[in-house]
This record gives sequence, C-alpha cells and structure tokens, in this order.
Amino acid sequence: MGELFNALIRALGSVLNFYFDFLTPLLSVGWAYGIGIILLTISINVVVFPLTLKQTRATRAFTEIQPKIKKIQAEYKEDPQEMQRRLMETQKAAGATPGGCLLPLLVQAPIWFALFRLLRAPTDYLTTDSALYISLEDGGGTFLGMMLGESPAMAMANGVLYALPYLMMIAFMVATQYVQQWHSTYGQDRPDQKGAGAQQAITKIMPLFIGFISWNFPAGLVLYWATSNLFRLGQQVLIFRIDGRPTPPSKAEPEPNQDDGSDGDQPGKAQQGAADKRRRRRRR
Repeated sequence: MGELFNALIRALGSVLNFYFDFLTPLLSVGWAYGIGIILLTISINVVVFPLTLKQTRATRAFTEIQPKIKKIQAEYKEDPQEMQRRLMETQKAAGATPGGCLLPLLVQAPIWFALFRLLRAPTDYLTTDSALYISLEDGGGTFLGMMLGESPAMAMANGVLYALPYLMMIAFMVATQYVQQWHSTYGQDRPDQKGAGAQQAITKIMPLFIGFISWNFPAGLVLYWATSNLFRLGQQVLIFRIDGRPTPPSKAEPEPNQDDGSDGDQPGKAQQGAADKRRRRRRR
C-alpha cells in the first residue's frame, strides 16, 4: 500500500510539473508554480465531482428521512426486527444507503492525502531533472508576495510586513471555509438531536484549527486549501441549483403524535380548555 500511495503522489507531482512547464513560458517561475497548484487542485476536484455529488445526495437523503426514521422507531420499538426491516426499506427508497455516503469519501481520501504530502514537500516526489524540481531547489520565485515553499512562521521571522501576504492567505482560507459552512446551512433548522451542539461547536472551530496548524505549513499548501474551499463553495452552489436546497427535516414530514392535538399536552387541548373557561364566564 505504501508503494501505491507513493506512486499516487508522484503521479500528482507529474501533473503539477506539466502545468508548470506549460505556464513557465508565459509567467515568472513563482507565478507558474502558484497557478500550477491552483490548476492541479481544480483538476482533482473536477475529477472527483461525480463522487462528491453522490455523497452529497446520499447525506441529504439521510437528513430528509429523519422524521420517518423517528416515526418508525416510535411505532416499532417493541419489535426490533420489524423496525430494522422498515428502516432499511425507507433508506433504500430514499437512496440513503451508508455506502452512498462512505464509499465516495473513502475513494477521495487517498487523493487528498497524497496532494497534501506532495505540496508539503514537493521535491521529495519530483524527478530531479524536472523543471519544477530545479526551480524549487533554486528558491521557486514568489507568488502574490509569498515564497510558496516557506511557511508563515518562517516568514514572520523577517518581520510583520514581510509576512503580511502569508497572514492574508491564512485569513482568506479560514474565511472561505466559514462562508462555505454558512451557505450549506442557510435556511436550515438547528438540529435538536443529542450531541448536535457539540458537532456544531466542532464545525465552527475546525476552520480556526486548520488556520492555526497552517502556521507551520508551506504557503503552497495554504494556497491549495484556499483554492479547495472556493471550488467546494462553487460546487455546493451548483449542487443546490441542480437539486434545490435540502428540505428542513421539520418541514419534510410532521413529527409523530403531533398531528391532531388529541393528547392532553397538545395545543388543540389547551385551546379547547380556554374555550370552556370563556363559556363558563359567560354563563355567570
């Protein structure tokens, strides 16, 4: 597996070197490397888009059938076998199979890890006679005022003004991730399931955590993260345009035992009690 993974990293390195060779006659060395990273990131996202779409649809289906799942669990809590059968039928009918959520993610994960390793130490995986390897060994040039092989921590050693482009790139990367999260949940109900609060807190902290750890990562890797965030935001907009925004679970189907107000604690009963009191007052 290690050899296969290293072969994948070297293949991505070859694609990056291809983009670099194509851009070098048109741009400076630093800009050719930076634009090459952007093009490589976009290329990978385009290739895995069908898997991302499948994963998104399966995850959405799971969310939208939550009211049905709760209803089945309430009705068949005394018959676990029947409950499981009906749950599987409901998930299959909605296209919410676990494989639809997990399989695309498992296929994509090695690609993202390989790209991460490549951009963290590109000269470890490029052939020594490639133009990009030679360029990086000579310093690699600058892109947007940054040496893409240099980390923000290293840049800060030369002063705040020198490190400003690195800091702006980190801020941009964190901001785009928050915008993506906001867009994905805009207009949705807040989940009330057990543990939802902790999950939301982790989601909010994660962009800051990535920004924190990127302090010691090469600027080229931060550029990759920022590009990925922007592409995923555009991808998300496209998916919502194709499929529409996810239906909030509370609007998908009424919760069980809340449709007729027949129980003593329901709004219908409370309104009936208020009407009885008004009639009694009129009689007096």
